[in-house]
Formats: sequence, C-alpha cells, structure tokens
Amino acid sequence: MNKVQNFIGIDISKEWFDAGLLKKDNPLDVKHHQFKQTQVGFKEFIAWLQANNISINEETLFCMENTGIYNDRLVNYLLGIKAQVWVEMPLRIKRAEGFQRGKDDKSDAKKIAWYAFRFEDQAKLWNPLDSNLRKIKYYSKQRSRIMKAITQLTVPINELKDCGSKEEAAEMDKIQQPVLTSLKKAKRKIEDKIKQIIKQDEHLSHVASRIQKVIGIGPVITTAMVVYTMGMEGFDNAKQLSCYCGVVPFERSSGSSVRHKPTVSPYANKELKSLLHLGALSAIQNDPELRAYYNRKVREGKDKMKVINAVRNKLVHRIFAVVRDDRDFEKNYVRKCA
Repeated sequence: MNKVQNFIGIDISKEWFDAGLLKKDNPLDVKHHQFKQTQVGFKEFIAWLQANNISINEETLFCMENTGIYNDRLVNYLLGIKAQVWVEMPLRIKRAEGFQRGKDDKSDAKKIAWYAFRFEDQAKLWNPLDSNLRKIKYYSKQRSRIMKAITQLTVPINELKDCGSKEEAAEMDKIQQPVLTSLKKAKRKIEDKIKQIIKQDEHLSHVASRIQKVIGIGPVITTAMVVYTMGMEGFDNAKQLSCYCGVVPFERSSGSSVRHKPTVSPYANKELKSLLHLGALSAIQNDPELRAYYNRKVREGKDKMKVINAVRNKLVHRIFAVVRDDRDFEKNYVRKCA
C-alpha cells in the first residue's frame, strides 16, 4: 500500500454518499462533494475525481465504514472498475477520531479520509470472500428476526398455561399454529441457504468445519463467528477476538479511591457474547475438562456468572487456536514449538 497517494473517505446513507478527497502531498486540504446513490451519481463521482487529477489505480484508496446494505451498490461499482476498496469497522474509525465536536456527513467523509491516510499500513482490501460473508450475515440476521417472532408468539401462550388458563392458551395456540409453522419452515430454509453458501466457499467451509469441532460450538455460533470475524481473518490474536466478543473484563481504577469491579467493554459484539454464553453452558455439560474447571471454581466460592464468562473466554481461545493452527480440536492438545 506504499504507492497510495490519494485517499477517498466515503460516508454513505441510503440515498446519498459524501466523499472526502485527501492527497498525500497536501493532507491539510481535504476536498468534499456529495453524490446520489445511483449509477448516474457513481459516474459523476468518478468524473469529479478525474477533474481533481485522480486516477482509479494503485495510487488511490477508497475507504468507508461497513454500514451493511447501504454499501453494496457503491462497493460493487468500485470493484467493477478495479478500484482499491477498504471497508472498515465503524468502531475502529470512531475510536481513532479522538476528541471531536459536532457531526455531519461532510465532516464524517473527511474524517474517514484522514483515517485511511493515518492507518494506510493497516488497510485490508475488499475481496470476493467478503461478498459471501455479507450474504451469510443478511440471512443470519433474518433468521434472528424469525426466532424472535417465534419467541414472541410462544412465550405468552406458555405463560397462560402456567397461570392456569389452559383453555385460552390452547385456543390461541390453535389460531397461531399456521403462522408458527410457516415461520419455522422459513427458518429451516434460511439455515439450509447458509449451509449452502458456506459449503460452496472453500475457505469458509474449511474454517467453519474447524470451529464446529470445538465442544460446545454448534452451527449457529459457528456461522456468527465466521461472519463477524471476516472468516477468522479480522483479528491478529485470541485476546483481540475475546475482547471483541465481550468475554474479557477490564479493570477500572484510579489512585487509591476509585476502584470499580472489572467489567467487559460496552463496545463488544453483544450477539456473539450472547451466543457464546449458550456455548459455554453446553461445553460445561459435555466437556469433562471444562465441567471440572467450572465445578472447581464454584467450590472455591467464585461467582457462577464469572466462571461461565471464563469458560466463554476459553472457548474463544480454542476457536482461534484451531483456525490458526489449521487443525481439528483435540482434548489435552499440546502445541509444538518451532
């Protein structure tokens, strides 16, 4: 990436996108322009760059936040003209801003251009693998919505039964059964589609097979882990991944008077954290080593939730290890030093 001379920061919304243009030879002069999220707008965007003597080659880097479906049209267009595209996690850009006052699309585009300029050496270019990951992510999100709808329909029925209103519960259950049947059918179809996408992608299929061999990790956790870690390529070590998953507590203290209990970061991925909680409970039941660890810590007087969190952390480290070492999970495995 050392050849990059031009940095284009892009802030995207549903109908518009703002572009900030920063040149390495004059970084204090960041130009700005807004364009529509249409094919006409994309062509006007390229014409604006050309008017500023910017070519679409290895000297130009386009950087934007990962905002989901709003990115797709522009990313696909830029890839189609062989541009270098960097889609970064919004949190990383936000945390790199430092102390900022005010916020608007124009300033956000300029901040993203500055981020690309400052962290050029950390740029990870968008590649075809990411397209499959995005598809899986969309299907996974829809599966979660369907699961939530099923829960919202079934929980009140069960509560009615528990409270003695069995006749009313049975009647309501009968009324909504066609809806529940359709929702469950849609859920199965989505799960089959996710499996199909992973199976057809050699890298994702290989990574997923490694992850799912870890005791306590099922297909749902595997899919979420693959999606949110960019196929396990988004993190350099297990500790980074554990922090992202929200299973590493951090101490908060200052001097001799401020002493807070260690807590996990609010910036963690809450979906992964929740799924790993279920994985930890399963691992405690099915993995003799983790079950013995859990029971020993509880006997020592440790808080049960803290011990479960420690198990979650161990699961993340195991997941990272099997992918890093490209091996299946083995009990009592000892890594050989080079």
